Amino acid sequence: RHPTPTFVPGGSPSPAMLSKTAFARTVGLRLAPPQQRRWQSAIVGTLQSKVKALADQKAPQFAALRKEHANVPIGEVNIGMCIGGARGVKCILSETSLLDPMEGIRYRGLTLEEVNERLPKAPGGKVGLPEASLWLLLTGEIPTDAEVKALNEELHKRSAIPEHVLKLIDDLPRDMHPMTQLSMGLLALQPTSKFGAAYRSGTLKKTEYWTAVLEDALFLVAQISPLSARIFRNVFF
Repeated sequence: RHPTPTFVPGGSPSPAMLSKTAFARTVGLRLAPPQQRRWQSAIVGTLQSKVKALADQKAPQFAALRKEHANVPIGEVNIGMCIGGARGVKCILSETSLLDPMEGIRYRGLTLEEVNERLPKAPGGKVGLPEASLWLLLTGEIPTDAEVKALNEELHKRSAIPEHVLKLIDDLPRDMHPMTQLSMGLLALQPTSKFGAAYRSGTLKKTEYWTAVLEDALFLVAQISPLSARIFRNVFF
């Protein structure tokens, strides 16, 4: 896919706005309700607090941008752009990452080279750990070694795949494309969705939705690797 240009306030990416602040509007985000925090791990509590702090910081800027500059044009669209699948159309407000067709990818305003240099690494390693990249994208901060270790342990705890999903994957034809199988497997995880359960219960306030979404995101990050490994084994062995 070709990169989609992104309009970034002030001309350069900075900490998160799209997913968390769009939510916050002018009232800000709320932490998870007390009944959820009681069983929540320390590292997830830290992660939630940092995401909330970032959203609270960015919410006034987001509100002011909408109020004061809502009608300011940010580019032109021509027929060629439409035929080309929106190539070159500036239409997304994002501060988590930026994909420039010439410069490449930035995470939170940092080039991938800068990201790799700053992120914690495995002992003896030269490449930033993926858990550290996730932390950076969610919080706008470079995590400590201790935070990365705790997040890694948390993801391992969440990595178990439900039996009904394993059975579904094992029963699929071996010649079915692996990406089709992965899509089916991820969709089959829906019954375990924390957001789905919270939404159906009607007890979670809109300003708290993001906490359940974050829970689902952490589970999916943890489960996609063993799910992919199961599919790989079934298809190629």
